[in-house]
Amino acid sequence: MTKLILALSAILAIAYGAFGSSLYEGAPPYVVGTIFKASSIVILGIIGLLARSRLLAAGLFFGALGDALLAWSPETFLFGAFAFLIGHLFYITLFVRSGLGIGTALKSPPRLLGGLALIVACFVMTYLLVPRDNPMFAPLAVYTGVLTLMALCSFTLPTTRWLVMVGAVLFFISDGFVAWNMFHHDPDPTLAYWRSLAGWMIYWAGQAGICWGALGLHRAGTK
Repeated sequence: MTKLILALSAILAIAYGAFGSSLYEGAPPYVVGTIFKASSIVILGIIGLLARSRLLAAGLFFGALGDALLAWSPETFLFGAFAFLIGHLFYITLFVRSGLGIGTALKSPPRLLGGLALIVACFVMTYLLVPRDNPMFAPLAVYTGVLTLMALCSFTLPTTRWLVMVGAVLFFISDGFVAWNMFHHDPDPTLAYWRSLAGWMIYWAGQAGICWGALGLHRAGTK
């Protein structure tokens, strides 16, 4: 049953990525686009609920709320970012409670190098993609910091939970696409379409990776 629900989420995500851009014509609010965009992540949240992982489900549902607020209107963009930030806090709590510990993670060269790469990417992504004279620079910099912390915390998990780590990194990458698409518009509509599709599917894969990889994590401890 869980696999069927995941497949439904994937179908909705692909459909939104392929056709969702056509739902944002005219003046906001974009009700249909909002529902369509949030639907695939809501379904992932249901998987978390069925697994009785409240932290995982909360992280996913706040992610769906973030998607909805980003889609609803340009005026609700920062509210959407704040919803994602809260979702990341739930993920961080889940990962820290179930992880091997920061000390153990720092003793692992691959984890340490991966963490350093994420930190560097955080600063570079913010510097290059978000204009510093934009009023959203400061709040988005804070959000990116929390996002990076979430991905770093995933590196404390046991290696058997590698899918969560991959999902967290993909989530991190997808937010780069959000900033790229928002602040650096491509004049070629075809390239803009494919760039948006790529960013969306990377995001969904990230959320799905976290969801699927973290199933049972709340019970497993450090096993």
